[in-house]
Amino acid sequence: MNLLGRLAIVALASLLAATVDGRNLVENGHFQTADETGKRPAEFMLAGNVSFGILGDPSTENNDRGVRLLSGINANQDGTPRGSVSTMIKDLRREDGRWFRLRVRGLAQDNFQVEQNDLCLKVEFFRDGGKNALDHITKPIYGAIVQDRKALVDAGTNKNLGGTVWRSFDMEFRTPFREVDTLVLTVGFGHGNGTGPRSEFWINEMELTPIPVPADYIPPKGGIVSRRKEALSEMVSLGGRWYFDPRGGDRTPPAEFNSTNADRLFYLSDRLEAPFQDNMSAWLRKGYLDRDGNIVKEDRFEPDNVTVSFIKTHLVMHTKGLPNHPTAVFPDTQESLDGNPNYIQEKNLTFSIPLEPKENPRHIAMKNGDNSNHALPRGPIGVAVNGVVFFNPFDQGGIEAIGRLDRCCGHPAPNFMYHYHKYPVCIKSPWADDGETHSPLIGFAFDGYPIYGPYESKGLLAKDDRANALNAFNMHFDKERGWHYHVTPGQSPHIIGGFWGVAEIRRPQGPPPRER
Repeated sequence: MNLLGRLAIVALASLLAATVDGRNLVENGHFQTADETGKRPAEFMLAGNVSFGILGDPSTENNDRGVRLLSGINANQDGTPRGSVSTMIKDLRREDGRWFRLRVRGLAQDNFQVEQNDLCLKVEFFRDGGKNALDHITKPIYGAIVQDRKALVDAGTNKNLGGTVWRSFDMEFRTPFREVDTLVLTVGFGHGNGTGPRSEFWINEMELTPIPVPADYIPPKGGIVSRRKEALSEMVSLGGRWYFDPRGGDRTPPAEFNSTNADRLFYLSDRLEAPFQDNMSAWLRKGYLDRDGNIVKEDRFEPDNVTVSFIKTHLVMHTKGLPNHPTAVFPDTQESLDGNPNYIQEKNLTFSIPLEPKENPRHIAMKNGDNSNHALPRGPIGVAVNGVVFFNPFDQGGIEAIGRLDRCCGHPAPNFMYHYHKYPVCIKSPWADDGETHSPLIGFAFDGYPIYGPYESKGLLAKDDRANALNAFNMHFDKERGWHYHVTPGQSPHIIGGFWGVAEIRRPQGPPPRER
């Protein structure tokens, strides 16, 4: 980023800092007040193996009121111990901005223990006063407790001090949509397997404070990379809705589009969009696997992560499947998510997308919140413009994968293919998709129909559009775009509910998947 760009970010952060007052938005954030039952802190909800009251033994130690998460007691007799404490924040003020810090003060007793790193901070995002769910984020914090237990050892007495240390657990975040007006903040655990009387996690403070824009935050570029439809007369048709911009020079399209000329490849909706711009290069990161299955020792830039060519009837996309955005660390040996044991691997994939998609008169959509009717196959069902594939909402065994993804909404499969199960929020990084207009194109289903982001128009999510409602396929029609899909944040089926058209699912090139 150039100097002017950095100065602009610093100026923006300074401006917002002037409006952020640091107040705690959590009512009763120190748990000093009980509700009318006396068994719950006012303004909070308790669920599962959780209790409220004075922490510790008041005859031997002065302590505050707080909440106990009980990892060794299955008080509800409902299987493995689990529980949570939550509070709702309503009526977010616009002057507070979109950046916040959730901070929880907690203490893990010596025998507090969970499996699968299942102690997390969680923020859920809503609009319409909490009636309309949009998305959520989580941050596992059990790893910090384990690290304290290893690091805070008193060599003189050989006692582990980590289990008796009060510490703060933080999560900074930006609301993913400007319509967010309500948050639900949660500290929760699952897979409890603590033993003995000292198997509790104590919480005596929870606060949510507005914060300035972080100095290292790089905002979206501010505007979809596009041109007006009037520019069509200057362009060369490539088939379907695709056009090449010769820029007044040779009108012969290139044999291949890549990161050097992606800004000349346009797709026609209500405007001419350049969806592949800034999306065709990526990094093969240290710790990934290369195409031959070798662990990568140092980062390597891949300018041709995605390339595109055209034949008479299809757009042909070749992709190495490398995400062009941050990911969690995989294999997840620290159990920062769910212990996913798989690597991210460089692939050799080629997909053919029909230029003229055709409706399938016998199409079927998923029913009853599952895929028992096999409306969608396992594995890839489409591909994003950055070359990462879309999967249906479920992992193996029909388990919904939504809660098992990294913050960019992806993770690797057993064949080491990184993929998305829901709206990949990081795919919009080249554009500002904050609901000022219809969302841009973010990818294609294998039936050839385009997949757009979440917005139908300014301030209107497609999933909330009543005048032109999405059907069970997450599909609707308008005269500018024809039939097209929309992703639906916080609402199943998240990406598509089935193939509206005739799907052309072909086995990608490359070696067969390797199973762990």
